[in-house]
Amino acid sequence: MLKLSDLALRPDLQLGPMLVSPSRRLVEGPGGHTHLEPLIMQVFLLLLDAGGKVVTRNELFDQCWGGVIVGDDSLNRAIAKVRRTSAHVAPGLLEIETIPRTGYRLTGEILELLSKDDATSPGREAPQAISRRRLVGGAAATAAALGAGGIWFFNSREDREFKELMDRGEDAQATSDPDSHPAEYFRRAVALRPADAKAQGSLAYAEAIRTDNGQPDQTRAALQEAESAATAALALDPNEPNAQLARIILQSSSLDLAGTEDRLRRILGAYPDSINAMKQLWNLLQCVGRSREALALVERSLAIKPLASGSHYPRAQLLWITGRTAEADRVIERAMQYWPTHRFVRFARFIIFAFTDRPRAALAMIEKPGTAPQNYSPEAIALWRVSLPALDQRTPASIAAARKANLEAVKKNLRLTSQATMVMSALGEIDTAFEIANAFFAVGGSNESGRGANTPVKSTAWRFAPWLFIPPIAPMRADPRFQSLVEGIGLSDYWKARNVRPDYLKQL
Repeated sequence: MLKLSDLALRPDLQLGPMLVSPSRRLVEGPGGHTHLEPLIMQVFLLLLDAGGKVVTRNELFDQCWGGVIVGDDSLNRAIAKVRRTSAHVAPGLLEIETIPRTGYRLTGEILELLSKDDATSPGREAPQAISRRRLVGGAAATAAALGAGGIWFFNSREDREFKELMDRGEDAQATSDPDSHPAEYFRRAVALRPADAKAQGSLAYAEAIRTDNGQPDQTRAALQEAESAATAALALDPNEPNAQLARIILQSSSLDLAGTEDRLRRILGAYPDSINAMKQLWNLLQCVGRSREALALVERSLAIKPLASGSHYPRAQLLWITGRTAEADRVIERAMQYWPTHRFVRFARFIIFAFTDRPRAALAMIEKPGTAPQNYSPEAIALWRVSLPALDQRTPASIAAARKANLEAVKKNLRLTSQATMVMSALGEIDTAFEIANAFFAVGGSNESGRGANTPVKSTAWRFAPWLFIPPIAPMRADPRFQSLVEGIGLSDYWKARNVRPDYLKQL
């Protein structure tokens, strides 16, 4: 199996006018350059290594997916992305021929380049340094491109650096993992071109997202930079979508749910391929109990960017929420294979285990550094160590211990509210679950969240509570007190204003 870690060890390949850099996941040529997702690069390398021989579909599944069962659509999308990339960066250099019901093979001028390289570098299973012939061939092809009027090679270093920074920032942003730090790339892009509206807007959005994820000292700095970048972007282009999204996030304490949805839909209407706008909208839809519509948006985003990790873990969660647990398991297991260190991928795997009668598997995850969800604090982990045995054994003693631990934990730290409410509801401790939830929504948790103390009751600032509509909360939703809860946080007003019913009421 060609492992993702192997990409870092593969040397660059200069094939005529096209450069393939596995370690940087970069393909570059006369038409520009593209950064590929790791899996797409793996598929491309297998086709290149075959040198024109047929690579069967089974070989591709085994080598790139590790034998994990995936649908044909996944392979078809990967091949389509390789085709688009090669056609964009080096038009006419290669084609990918489909061998019906068998596999794929490369055709075109690239085969001559590959065969010449084979003559000087026997064995392609472990490619070594770039051969002299390959470099000479690349130089000759480059000279030919220049002679034909192509000036791509002489684009300024700044142009190439700017585009690469933007591409890398967008790739990092597509992961939705705070550890990917997309703002660092956009900040450097802005330093190169402060008058570029997209760069400023992208920085504004990345920093606005960080306001919800960072520590208080980081949040203040992120707020300032996000506002400054959004102002700059909108001065350059009043319609810049990422800057508009940043403003929505920054103004969340003064926005209601319906107004926020309207603004997001306007942005998405003008920029239908904006995955960032889709993410904000599907988060809102999930928080108002419209999980089926949220899932449709996630699927839409995956059609645009199939291997964005930031869309796979929400898909798994929403499949579970909408009652498709077997599908959710398949999606999140693949995600754990592709992105094993992604904090939200781990979280989704954990939470599905915990509340689908597999608490022992969840407990095993938190006991191993290689699988423990990184977004859980030590206090949260300690609380899970009491709660998961109760979910497993469900004895009076274990439930009583979990109830006592969860009540004490939320009194000390309101950030543990969702965890404690889910556990108590799943254990059938409905009175305790409502006690915890009502206390949180009455107090507001403003000090814990970093929002202002005067946050409006029905604003979207901290009342984004998707956990109210996940399976373990079903016993609470069936209780008459749930209606009072949703009325108190503005959800009933939202449903009335939108003339919609949440998924759980449609099922009644």
